[in-house]
Amino acid sequence: MIIKTIEDFIKSIPTAEGTKFQSIQPFIISADSEIKTMLVGADLYDYIEALGDTDSIKVNFQNLIAFTAYQNAIPFVDLVQTDNGFAVVSNNNLAPASKERVERLLQWCKQSIDKTTDLLIMQFVISATALAEWKKCSQFNNLTNCFFFTGIDFANYAKTDNGSRADFLKAKGKLITDQKNELTERLSVNYITQLVEDNRSNSLTDKDAYVVDVCKHALAKFYEDNEKEAHELLTNLIVLIENDLDSYPVYKASAEYALKISPKYENKQSDPTFFFGM
Repeated sequence: MIIKTIEDFIKSIPTAEGTKFQSIQPFIISADSEIKTMLVGADLYDYIEALGDTDSIKVNFQNLIAFTAYQNAIPFVDLVQTDNGFAVVSNNNLAPASKERVERLLQWCKQSIDKTTDLLIMQFVISATALAEWKKCSQFNNLTNCFFFTGIDFANYAKTDNGSRADFLKAKGKLITDQKNELTERLSVNYITQLVEDNRSNSLTDKDAYVVDVCKHALAKFYEDNEKEAHELLTNLIVLIENDLDSYPVYKASAEYALKISPKYENKQSDPTFFFGM
């Protein structure tokens, strides 16, 4: 485990001062396992664990485990089970926190989990070694199948409630649908597939990076139900691409582009398939 002592935990959660490690440890184990499985995978986990204690990736990863464990523990840390049911731990020297303060602490945990997850994803993408290990995770494709990876990035393009990862995850279903339908219809299945792969591999060329940027703006407009601006963005993008086709070989070679430029059938009287009409 990344967090092995109460001192490790308190580095991330100062309010946990005085907590006994055995009371929080089950939540740490659960959070550690969940994040390892659903976010990073075993290979990236081992890479992070081997980093120095001051490395920013390891610090953020330790924080994420601690925030998640704490959020899960808060509703239960003052409960004990007795023969007569559950009781609340009391201490004559301490007054119980108000419900409002506990709710604020839970909200802080949620926001911290969102922000730290986004920060870690950005760090994984820009680190060649971390990215190579992350690609081995079974969840990697699901986490990077949209042009947006994080709530921070999504909020730079779209109007959201809080600019949080939670907002992004709520929107992701529509974003993926529009990416598969609206974008592939104009830019071709093969080119969008290539852009997604190069985007998740942090290997976009400058020109492809510009295309992805416009696509993000268009997806944000579709999300905001502003289809007029989204279509205008994509129409202008296609004009730019088709004026410089050799720089976009996958689009140039696509079946969608071939169909677009194919001559339209003319109903000529000399053709054996000539249709007389009414």
